[in-house]
Amino acid sequence: MNPSSSITIEHLPNEILTPILKACASPSLFSVCGRWYHLLANEVMPSLYKQIGKVHVPQGDVNEQVLALDRIYKLEEELSKKAKVNAIFRQIFTLARSLSPLEFKEGLKENRYFTLANYSSYLLNINRLLMWKKLPRGEKYLNRETIKYLPLEKKGGLFSNWIKRHGKKLTKLDLQGIGLTFLPPEVGQLSNLRDLELSDNQLTTLPAEIGQLLQLQKIILSSN
Repeated sequence: MNPSSSITIEHLPNEILTPILKACASPSLFSVCGRWYHLLANEVMPSLYKQIGKVHVPQGDVNEQVLALDRIYKLEEELSKKAKVNAIFRQIFTLARSLSPLEFKEGLKENRYFTLANYSSYLLNINRLLMWKKLPRGEKYLNRETIKYLPLEKKGGLFSNWIKRHGKKLTKLDLQGIGLTFLPPEVGQLSNLRDLELSDNQLTTLPAEIGQLLQLQKIILSSN
């Protein structure tokens, strides 16, 4: 088994690990028994893959969700669901580290668990930072020494208050081709926004908060 794509103990939260360990007669820390592998490959990972698909296409059918994930993460169609989940999280973790250099340095193994909660958190905060960088003075703020090395979740937690202070006067926002896979709900706080450019991203849905933009006259969504 290729170590770079295998599921290891530190990736699993207790609610998943406990029943798997009970199913193994003598589980080893460095190997996966047949029952463990079966549960991961045929129950845990497919279920997680399905849940991730619903995040991106909540109203779509299974085929639409699969196509969306394959397109967003450039996954090969013939990969197993377990392999696709591995690939998705590898990409998420890599992007998280690129946006927050010290991500995973604090030794919080929980941040590396393959769970829907972790996926949703990273998805939201990664896209918050991608959007933040395109806002006026946003990238300058993120490059401050007191901000730059914060964990991704802490940075993301600052986004809403920053928009409240600096986004009210914004009338035009160009987010074309910046790699968005999810539009943060904070976009709804840009109360004077009239022109929103979202083309050439990987968006599959828009947040309900987009309806709060009462001044919005134009939104471009081509090539998503």
